Amino acid sequence: MMTFHFRLKKISKPKHTKLKFDLEKLKDPNVLETFQAMIGGRFAPLTIMSNEGTDTDSMITTFNTAVTKTASEILGKHRQKKKPWITAEILDLCDKRRELRKKRFEPEGSETYKEVNNNIKRCMKKAKENWIGEQCRQIEENTKKNNSKRAYQLVKD
Repeated sequence: MMTFHFRLKKISKPKHTKLKFDLEKLKDPNVLETFQAMIGGRFAPLTIMSNEGTDTDSMITTFNTAVTKTASEILGKHRQKKKPWITAEILDLCDKRRELRKKRFEPEGSETYKEVNNNIKRCMKKAKENWIGEQCRQIEENTKKNNSKRAYQLVKD
């Protein structure tokens, strides 16, 4: 007789394998036009390749690289908002603060870091108050319209 201890090893999964692009920028007509023009220019070699009779695997890889390069140049990465009231300006300030964090132990760098950090906090409070005010206004409108399901959903959110 014996006792047997068996320990399984944890398998680490790769993080963030899928690229996410900021598709909200495509709502702007100027960005949409430039994106379409650049994609059209990159797809010209694909039409030539299709007439020559090349294999589909190479066409798929060139298509994928053309789309990802164009999207990364024009659209950029999607920035995830953890809170619904965070705006694009606040995210830009956070990026600036992230850059200044490296220099915060220097005399002039610490002042600019503190200034940007306080500015972010102020903007966050103001944006949250505006968001809550907007939510309250929508709840009042829904209760006046006798749409209690939507009103309670907004309260829950």
